[in-house]
Amino acid sequence: MLFSIERANNVNRHFVWIGERLSGLFFNVKYGLRQADLEISPEKYLTAAFFSALVYGVLFFFLLYGLFLFRDVAVSAENSLISLAVGFAFFAMFLFLHIIYPGIVAKKYAAGIDQNLLSALKSMLIQVSSGVSLFKAMVNVSKANYGTVSEEFGELAKEISAGESEAKALEKMAMKTKSDYLRKVAWQLLASLRSGASVQGALRSIVQTLTNRQIRAIKDYAAELNLWILIYLLLAAAVPTLGITFLVILSAMGGASVGPEMVLMAVLGAFVMQVALIGFVKNRMPKVFA
Repeated sequence: MLFSIERANNVNRHFVWIGERLSGLFFNVKYGLRQADLEISPEKYLTAAFFSALVYGVLFFFLLYGLFLFRDVAVSAENSLISLAVGFAFFAMFLFLHIIYPGIVAKKYAAGIDQNLLSALKSMLIQVSSGVSLFKAMVNVSKANYGTVSEEFGELAKEISAGESEAKALEKMAMKTKSDYLRKVAWQLLASLRSGASVQGALRSIVQTLTNRQIRAIKDYAAELNLWILIYLLLAAAVPTLGITFLVILSAMGGASVGPEMVLMAVLGAFVMQVALIGFVKNRMPKVFA
């Protein structure tokens, strides 16, 4: 977004009504902002998102309009309508991206937690098995290099050091964390503390559960990867080749010609689809815990 969170917080109050209208349509934004720890109201964020997307739309409108003007050296209604449609399309696209951005940030943060969670839990299990208390094990994890997991346990350790009970601190972690796995870990540890069960047994059960889920996720990904490889080969080789051949046959039968522009568009289209497919497959790759 073109505006920082600080500038968005200072948006003119006369324009906040735009965000209020949008917040009624996109009510999930407030939950995404809360999960992403962005200190801004949904009304102000959506107002800033609207004006940011509007700037992008106007820029692309004038860019395309200028290219048409440079090519034709004249102003035409058709070129104006095309430029306006493209500008509106980019406005809608960037507005949509701004709206889903808080959710993306929250999911990225949760993915960072999930990626290092198993390693942190294994470390805690070893420490608790060696006679270290649960609190001390959490403090050690917070000081270790486990990324966002260390940050989460660091906040937990601070709350306990400030006088909060372990059970209450774990309950707060379960309520506010963005990671489903860490939430389940907190609830399971909380249940063990309240019932008087062995924390060591609870940690061992959690580690085994996460390990099994990781193995299952890898197997599922490997099973579906064959389909994505086939689709990639179709987009990379079969579709461009057969498509251009089909166009040549149609042009010979219908009298139209297939110029280099059409061939270039077909190649560029295939390239864009390949890049999109590679990104899609990469995002579906399960995070392998150490």
